[in-house]
Amino acid sequence: MPLPSRQALVVVDTETTGFDAAGGHRIVEVATVAIDDGAIGETWSSLVSPDRPIPAEATAVHGIDDAMVAAAPPAAQVAAELRRRCGDRMLVFHHAAFDLAFLRPMLRRGGALPLHNPVIDTLGLARGLPGAGGHALEALAARFDLPHQPKHRALGDALTTAQLLLRLASRWASERGIGSWNELAAVSQDVLRRPGRATPAPAREPAVADA
Repeated sequence: MPLPSRQALVVVDTETTGFDAAGGHRIVEVATVAIDDGAIGETWSSLVSPDRPIPAEATAVHGIDDAMVAAAPPAAQVAAELRRRCGDRMLVFHHAAFDLAFLRPMLRRGGALPLHNPVIDTLGLARGLPGAGGHALEALAARFDLPHQPKHRALGDALTTAQLLLRLASRWASERGIGSWNELAAVSQDVLRRPGRATPAPAREPAVADA
């Protein structure tokens, strides 16, 4: 059962100064990958000035240091471009709760309109299907033998997430009869809300970014 292809999606990924958005950590890189008619399309990425030093432990993960963001555009400028690229398209994240926690304040500080787009979370889609191994993006990329991309950089992880989405969507369509991207958005959130439930009944209303 193939998924309908005529849907415009945008995959979004971020790199940050740390894990605590409420504690003041900020985005240092953001990327988008468009998916049009079931195919990966235009890509975009930008470093972002975080207006604070990048901790060494964060640099050890993504390789982005203070020198690299010294001439990076301010968050307000990047927020405006990100918002333009997202438009009213359905958004795709791997672990949406993490990225959205950082995107909300960046958009707000930049005076950009909030995101109220429907969201597909590939973490929820992966957890809802049987399969051995972890559900981190790197582990899933290895399991599905996805093309190699730079790890822990926003564009590389966004491209991996886009490829992962197409693989997972195909499985949900053929194995569970999920017939639309809206249903995928809903079921991905349903799995995350009920982590002990491996095969949830498809919900009909997609979750939204609300950022």
